[in-house]
Amino acid sequence: MPRLKSHKRSEAARRRIEVQRIGIQRPSCSFVPRHGTGMRHKVTDWPISAITNRCHKLVISEKTHDKKFVLIIGDSHLRAIADGYVPLRNTRIAFGIMSTAGASAKDLQREVMHVTLPREPDAICVMAPSNNLISSKTPEEAGLAFEKYLKAVLSRWPNKVFCTAMVPRLTESAEKQMFFQQEFHRRSKSLGVKYHCINDEFPMHRVHLWSYDGVHLSDDFGMPVLSDQLCSASYNFLNTMEVPQLVQRQSSQIYQPRFAPRVVVKGLERATPSPLSEWTVVGLGKKVTDCSVEGQENKYIPLNPRRFSPDMLVGMEEVCPSSDDDVYTDQEVICNTLKLG
Repeated sequence: MPRLKSHKRSEAARRRIEVQRIGIQRPSCSFVPRHGTGMRHKVTDWPISAITNRCHKLVISEKTHDKKFVLIIGDSHLRAIADGYVPLRNTRIAFGIMSTAGASAKDLQREVMHVTLPREPDAICVMAPSNNLISSKTPEEAGLAFEKYLKAVLSRWPNKVFCTAMVPRLTESAEKQMFFQQEFHRRSKSLGVKYHCINDEFPMHRVHLWSYDGVHLSDDFGMPVLSDQLCSASYNFLNTMEVPQLVQRQSSQIYQPRFAPRVVVKGLERATPSPLSEWTVVGLGKKVTDCSVEGQENKYIPLNPRRFSPDMLVGMEEVCPSSDDDVYTDQEVICNTLKLG
């Protein structure tokens, strides 16, 4: 039987009352974008890429062939580093910067597949694209695009890729950015790519880390922090790539103690038990039974030796004649023992 409209109204009223009684929190829609207080340089014109039709710049130092080369791929957050306003302070590594302004994960994937490098990089640093906060409708959609982007990078440089977290911004809520960060982290871990959570170094209450637009980091406070995080992540990844030399284990000699241990027991000394051959068993009838092995062998009753004279033998024959026909009376008979069966 179909439900009536009155039943549906009562169910809706019951849900409203339940929400008011329990206090279920709804997603907050009262977020207000903020502005940063930091300083940022004036943006210069970059050449337009024929692949993505966006401003694109690739900077690689040519005088550092004796150092390990790390290529950092990202969006407009790398503009200050690419233009030389903020340096990378690690002198042990040669860095290359590939920055595409306003690029999402899909745009960066296309740029990676067509880039030509003068030397083979030792490591690739992929910055999670923050522009997917706007270009993607859901975190799942952004995560799928980011996974395809990582697979494209891995296809060109396998076992050389690591990721850094998305640089947060003041124009989006912290809850939304957290969902995107978790999705990017999950996708990179599923591909076996190391992920560095640098977003914790940019708390949103420190507005001086951002420029006035609330999207890009400031050159005086925010970008130096990002530069240090990129250098630290690159240095740690290169150290983990080096295979440690296996040290041959020396055969250890058998340990011989210098002093032999001595056990000292205090108390009454326990008497040594007697051997089982000397034990006796008393049965129900209180008879003593010899349990020794010798006692269980064939037993003999010793007899005293007796010598009979011929005259006595003749007398014994007369009293009790023997069954033998002839009796030798001229010999002595000696009986020693009687064997019992």
